[in-house]
Amino acid sequence: MAEVATHFIEVETKGEAVEFICECGRRDCAEPITMTVAEYPAIRADPTRFAVLPGHELLDVESIVKRHPTYLVVEKREADAREIARETDART
Repeated sequence: MAEVATHFIEVETKGEAVEFICECGRRDCAEPITMTVAEYPAIRADPTRFAVLPGHELLDVESIVKRHPTYLVVEKREADAREIARETDART
């Protein structure tokens, strides 16, 4: 997703809404989330935060930190989940 976001930032306006893929922990989820091109990198600036569709949050390991009309921002809460999120962050 980071590569797609970078492409849009380079060729589109940051305020334009586009579709991203839900970042929930469900292996079979590929549902779209509508947000602006500027919103996605702002969320992912913290590798423990992800954009998910409402109802896709995993409250046993995540906390909802922001609510938007089309998506939620969740943050990994448990130490192991936070470490995995940081280690697997493709942007680093």
